[in-house]
This record gives sequence, C-alpha cells and structure tokens, in this order.
Amino acid sequence: MNWSRLDTLTIHQLRAFCAVARLSSYTRAAQELRCQQPTVSALVAELEHASQLTLFEQWGKRLALTDEGRALFVHAHQVVEAADEAWQAMAALREAGTVESLPLRVAADTTVGTYVLPHLLGAFHQRQPALTLNLRVANRAHVRSLLLSEEVDLAIAGRPPAVDGLVNELFLENHLVAVASPEHMLAGQTHISLARFAGETFLMREVGSGTRAAVEELFEIAGVPLKIGMVLGHIEAIKQAVMANLGVSVLSEAAVRREVRYHKLVILPVEHFPIQRRWYIAYLAGHPLSVHAAEFIEFLREYRQTSLMNFDEQKR
Repeated sequence: MNWSRLDTLTIHQLRAFCAVARLSSYTRAAQELRCQQPTVSALVAELEHASQLTLFEQWGKRLALTDEGRALFVHAHQVVEAADEAWQAMAALREAGTVESLPLRVAADTTVGTYVLPHLLGAFHQRQPALTLNLRVANRAHVRSLLLSEEVDLAIAGRPPAVDGLVNELFLENHLVAVASPEHMLAGQTHISLARFAGETFLMREVGSGTRAAVEELFEIAGVPLKIGMVLGHIEAIKQAVMANLGVSVLSEAAVRREVRYHKLVILPVEHFPIQRRWYIAYLAGHPLSVHAAEFIEFLREYRQTSLMNFDEQKR
C-alpha cells in the first residue's frame, strides 16, 4: 500500500463509509448524515481510491460489505467514535467554561512549599477567585519527577536539574542556618567552628532533600564527617526534636523564623553558615504554559522584585 495516500483520509469519508456499512444503503446513510446521496457516494469512492480497496459489493438490490470492507469497518468505527467523543468533550468544556478554569498545578519542595508558597497562592487566588489551585509538596527529587512527567505546570525548588528543554529562572534566596535549642551547650557562643559543630548529633531530612544535599556537600568539601543521628521526614518534626534538645539541625531560615522570634530555637553562628542556596521557578520549554501558569509566574516575578526592593531598603 502507498502510505502517502492515507494522508488524504478524512473523518467525513470514514463517517460516510460507516453509515453506509451500518444501513446497507447510500440513500439511508445520506438521510442520517443530512446530506445528499451523491455526496455520500463520492466520499466512499474517495475512501476506496485512497485505500485501494473495494469496500462494497452489490448483490441484486442488496448492498454488502466486502471482506476488506468488514476489516476496515472495525477500525473506521473506532476512529469515528473517538472523534465524536473528543468533540463532545470539547463542547462540554466550552459550555461549562472550564477551559480557562482548569486547575493551576504547582509542585514545590518541602520548605518553599510549606513556608513560602501558601500565602503567595492565597494572594494570587484573590486575583483569580474562580481558579482551582493544586499544590503538591514533596522533596526535591520527587518535585523534579512530577515536572518532567508533566504532572504539574511548573515547579519551585532548589538547584534545578541539568535537563535539556527545562527553563529555570531565579525566584528567591534560601539561606540555610544552623539551629539548636536555647538549652543546647552551643547556644550563646559567638563563634563555632565547623569541626566543633560536626561533633553534634544531627537531625536531618531523608535522602533526596535539597537541604540535606547542601549540608552533605558543605561537610564533604570541608573534609569534616557528618554524624546523622536521626532522619525525620518533615521539617516540623525536625524542629520539634531540636526544641526537645535531641540534637542540632540545618534548616531554611524561612522555616524557623517563628521559632527564633519566640525563642524556641536559636541560630548558631557556625563557620561557613548560612549556606547560600536559591529557589528556582522551573517549567518545560516544549510544553505550552496555560494562561494561569503564565500569570502565576509573572506574579512570582513581581513578588521577587518587591522582596529585593524591601531588602535593599532594610540595608540602608
């Protein structure tokens, strides 16, 4: 078969063929399709020409499918049904007005997703009150997987993966600080060496966490061993354990502001701290952004600019 001929196939031809096959009549098929009988005949003839098959044969006054016609009918019927379902789905979307109200799907790593994004999504929702927001919070490795599998529109996380076709732009600074209980023996000291800090028991996130990866990288470069005494799956659990003086930890400054303000935790002046990290906005270059995703990214850019201006004012 000359496959280039298949490029000329149309849904109209397949629909006319299926109607004639079901009704065994060009006339009745034309009535069902609300067109003229010569139009149906022409569409079937075009299909026979393109497929180079004889699809019908005449037995006296009776029209019947050939063996080739029966084989084609099975597939043509599936194509026509699928086309009808697709059209009905699009019509339902238009009628319900949901094309523009499809949810905004965002993935974020644990820290930014827990301590930064919720109030930003709340502010954005005030601009778009009819919009449904889906926020998925996970460790950096899982966020990367969600983005690359196109399960979310965009992601906000630390160090983005080096993947072709991924657009990354800086969002906010993320300062990782050493924290301990106010009752800890290191609390109140003015300078703590990294080697001294390394002698403490560390309470850390699981492997795959961006914060843990940053801490491990710092200690490895410094040639200082890191003693992890407990692995906890959530920042809040780590904070509670540190407040109970079970050990020390390294957390984002954004995650401990409240506890530091109310003297539940203290930030330790450890050598090489804070660790300077950044959060990035990431999305797939080859995947068109929805209207709301593009608007949200612009909203995040505005927030970043405002944050930078406030920071500059505070320094003056």
